Amino acid sequence: MDKIVMERLPDTKEVQGAKRWMEERGEFVQIAYREEIHHLAFFEIRRGFSRGHHYHQRKEEIFYVVQGKLRVHLMDMDTLQKEERVLEKGDKVRIRPLCGHILYGLEDTWVVEYSPQVYEAEDSYKIQLD
Repeated sequence: MDKIVMERLPDTKEVQGAKRWMEERGEFVQIAYREEIHHLAFFEIRRGFSRGHHYHQRKEEIFYVVQGKLRVHLMDMDTLQKEERVLEKGDKVRIRPLCGHILYGLEDTWVVEYSPQVYEAEDSYKIQLD
């Protein structure tokens, strides 16, 4: 599916760009590097619950899993192709416009969401992927 980009942030501070590392003081994560951000959010998905159930025509969303584990159901709204992924701590997914998504908590999960576009309620279209 070409409407998503998955990556695991490298576990090192020795590279430029988005990365994470653990040190005696605790974990440090640089989630975004040289990206324009007009929307930033943090949310929790508790085990057994879900968020999303929508797609956007204009907005791209990037999710970074701070802790926990979730299952992401995706659907390309142009081709109706479906895909499922599991995300864990350290994973980052970029969901392009016209990609329906539902995030299910497999564990209590903390997520940072950001976007280069401003959130606009009228650009959120409800879907049912189950």
